[in-house]
Amino acid sequence: MSIRAAVISRRQLLSGIWKPPVAPARKVGGDDAISQVAVIQGRLCLAYRNLFCSTCVERCPVKGAIEVRAGVPQVVASICTGCGDCQVVCPAPGNAVRMIASPSRKENQ
Repeated sequence: MSIRAAVISRRQLLSGIWKPPVAPARKVGGDDAISQVAVIQGRLCLAYRNLFCSTCVERCPVKGAIEVRAGVPQVVASICTGCGDCQVVCPAPGNAVRMIASPSRKENQ
């Protein structure tokens, strides 16, 4: 399998014209198995280090899935769809957003 990297200029990258490809959210097993949800790791997040950053909040396609409380972003797990856009655009050196498995609501019923 061959992986080809997209060629872009620095200007395109920094101006936000180019959007990196996003892998669709995966589901393990069937419909009622496990889906993904985003989690922000405080030790890596720029906003937790008193630096201004709201990239994940701005780029999230689902309104209200990431909220800013006391100046730091927090994921609302019940609204998050697990699309992974926030993980792709996170500018933190260690990528502060992780996608973790989330048990489906059907298991609780």
